[in-house]
Amino acid sequence: MKEIRPYLVAFSAVVSFLAFPPFPLGPVIFISLVPLLLAIDGLAPYRAFKFGYLWGVIFYAGMVYYIAWVTIPGMIATVLILALIPATSMLIYSRLAAKLPSLAMLSIPVYFLTWNWLLTKSDLNYPWTDIGYSLSYFLPLIQAAEIGGVYLISLCIFVVNILVFKSISESPVKSWSGRSRSMIIAVIIILSLYSYGVVRIRDLRNDLPEDTLTVGMVQGNITKDIKWNRDGLQVSFDRYFSLSSRAVADGAELLVWPETAIPTYLAQEPGNMTMVTSFVDSIDTPLLTGVVYYTVDSLGEYVYFNSAMLLEPQKTGYQLYSKIHLVPMSEKIPFSGKVKKLKDIHLGQADFTSGVQMTVFNTDGLDFSTLICFESVFPGFTREFTRLGARMLVVITNDMWFGNTSLYEQHAMMAVFRAIENRVPVVRAANTGVSMAVDKSGCILAKSSTFTEEYLVATIHPETSKSLYNKSGDFIPMVSAPVALICLIIAFWRRKGYIHERYVE
Repeated sequence: MKEIRPYLVAFSAVVSFLAFPPFPLGPVIFISLVPLLLAIDGLAPYRAFKFGYLWGVIFYAGMVYYIAWVTIPGMIATVLILALIPATSMLIYSRLAAKLPSLAMLSIPVYFLTWNWLLTKSDLNYPWTDIGYSLSYFLPLIQAAEIGGVYLISLCIFVVNILVFKSISESPVKSWSGRSRSMIIAVIIILSLYSYGVVRIRDLRNDLPEDTLTVGMVQGNITKDIKWNRDGLQVSFDRYFSLSSRAVADGAELLVWPETAIPTYLAQEPGNMTMVTSFVDSIDTPLLTGVVYYTVDSLGEYVYFNSAMLLEPQKTGYQLYSKIHLVPMSEKIPFSGKVKKLKDIHLGQADFTSGVQMTVFNTDGLDFSTLICFESVFPGFTREFTRLGARMLVVITNDMWFGNTSLYEQHAMMAVFRAIENRVPVVRAANTGVSMAVDKSGCILAKSSTFTEEYLVATIHPETSKSLYNKSGDFIPMVSAPVALICLIIAFWRRKGYIHERYVE
């Protein structure tokens, strides 16, 4: 067994990241962690930590390798930091296993859920790899996200893996009925998720509001070799004006351009601003577009923002939202807003400042909010927009920085979860793809290819969120957090007369 353990760990990590989009292997996630648990079963804590770290390095490297297209040091740092989560989880599990086996099993899901949630609350935020996202292609299995968000789906996946491991690893002298009980419960959990999903999808499709909106999502496919050359600005204007006119001709009542669609400080350049507002007036259709934006602070220094701007026909001025959750290591150095010396570190990232106002746009009586790129991976953050009154969510992004990688599909399919969690439609405009429209059941109404110049037109049904998740929020990780803390305390608590456990290796 000693020789095979590292291979079990590596196999588990590889199968786990292959369960995520763009690979259609999602359901294997229900058993992909079993080899890892078998590998660390009975190991000393320090060895469990090493194997957990090995698993984490392989898994997270497979999940976020595309960050290297922007910053290699940033990618390495991200992988090495995130790998500490499974490493410390396996350490705690190993320390608890000989004392309280049931609590040891419980420690794994609560620890993962707690850390994935806590990371959304800091500048180290990177909840991209929540394990529930592996099932985003399988709608019946994820409809329960309306109850507890992606965290509930992740919890079910962890529990099923643990039950399967338990049924395999228990002593052979136990009766067949005793060993099979765990497997039966695992099957019941999967069937319950599926059955709930089938019923909910049917009910939701029979319960659509009368209000409709036809949205045009414009995908300019302006790659960086074009965008930033001397003629790139005019190319961008020509392409977006042309595609938008065609979308309006096909019935679009609201146009959405991607993140930083026009490579210029639009609001601060009157000539370019006049060109865009005149176009909006001519097609008589509101336009939401990503822009770069800046202000000047009291010290005379420029402060830059990654923003979204809503322009309406025959109206002066604009509505603005500035991105709050910036990509760590890519758009800013974590904690650089609080530690002055960190501002001087440059790993190839942009130097944006986080916005502070959660904006709900309004046009023709429709309230909606915009998530800029990375922000669409935050379930709790997205929920706040719908609680403020957004009846539709718009995602704008520019993923061209990451090459032709798995990021495109992973990022796009997270919109499916945001729609299900809040039971509101989501539309998505991406510069190089994937652009798409999703209804409240998570069904994709329209979807583009990557690296194509095109537009999509889709009719959606805006409505006020009524999901349980929208009302109760992140209650699953909030409950997990104190349980994880208790597990941590017990794992490292040493009473008088404490005797070290004996481990298999």
